[in-house]
Amino acid sequence: MIKLIIADDEYFIRARLEKIISESRENIDIVSLCEDGEDVIKYLSASNIDLLLLDIKMISISGLEVSKYVFENNLKTKIILLSGYNDFNFAVEAMRYGVFDYLTKPISEEALLESLDKCIAVIESSKNIPKDRSIALLSGLFKKENSFIKAKDISNIRPLVIKYMSNSDKEAYSDFIKENTKDIVDNYNASTLYKFIREVLGSLDIKYHILQSLTLVQYMQENIFDKEINSIEKLEEIILEIGIDCMSLNTILTKEQLIGKQILEDIENNFCDSNYTVAQIAKNIGKNPSYINTVFKKVYGNTIKQTLSDYRLEKAKKLLRMSNMKIVDIANECGYVDIFYFSKRYKAKFGYPPSEENLKQNL
Repeated sequence: MIKLIIADDEYFIRARLEKIISESRENIDIVSLCEDGEDVIKYLSASNIDLLLLDIKMISISGLEVSKYVFENNLKTKIILLSGYNDFNFAVEAMRYGVFDYLTKPISEEALLESLDKCIAVIESSKNIPKDRSIALLSGLFKKENSFIKAKDISNIRPLVIKYMSNSDKEAYSDFIKENTKDIVDNYNASTLYKFIREVLGSLDIKYHILQSLTLVQYMQENIFDKEINSIEKLEEIILEIGIDCMSLNTILTKEQLIGKQILEDIENNFCDSNYTVAQIAKNIGKNPSYINTVFKKVYGNTIKQTLSDYRLEKAKKLLRMSNMKIVDIANECGYVDIFYFSKRYKAKFGYPPSEENLKQNL
């Protein structure tokens, strides 16, 4: 995995760059989003970073100054600079510090990805170390890997894992792990499987602090990759065992956990109502809307609104796969009165429109 830091003093530019890269390149791990070069230098002094995507002008320390720091300290980190100023002098100075590429804003998605791919090729060819053995080990579990695909959506992994842990729901946790590993083995690759494992264990650490003094990479190595894994079933068994062991740490439900459980039950009972809102949930359980939002986020790591949306879409997906209902009827059954909005939300979550669900299942 290529470790990347994105630095730009404009939030929306950082967010756009992160979205483009995370959705398009499985081999890039975005370590941090920074708004100033000072933060980047702190990261560089503490750990090895492969690639920097830097705005040339930032609040206190500029991208050029970071480039100078990398150059003077003989770091192997590659740099791609971004600038809204199409100034030849910037480019000349950047090249003096060994900057790999220089892109002017507004940057097209195509130009960004092309520059990243070229830079990564140089990074990988210069590395005289074997491929990460954990990725190689996971590759052995695939009959056939997809080498270039759209990234799998992992945004809902943490809130779901935390929910299963909070409810001590071993069956749901087991189904979740098995469904996702099957989907990854059938449609993705070892890098995706590695990211999935990392997200699951990261979720467990949020709730149970399982890492203690270890880094996440060290924990994964000791508890997963140092074990004998010769099948996807064995990998699932290890991940399930870690999660179920964590559930044993659960004590009597706290007041906040009980409220969170009430909210989930209310969603399950009323999600099909198109007029159903957070305010209605609060009224149903006799609590203040702002209060239940805060409590729910604390317990499950996700907002009520997002949880409701995810629940509706997952229900719709099951109906599309298991029934002969029309899409418009399924949308209505899941609380969507606008079929176009439903299709838009469905595609945003799963990567394809509801009309392609049956086609996807038959491939």
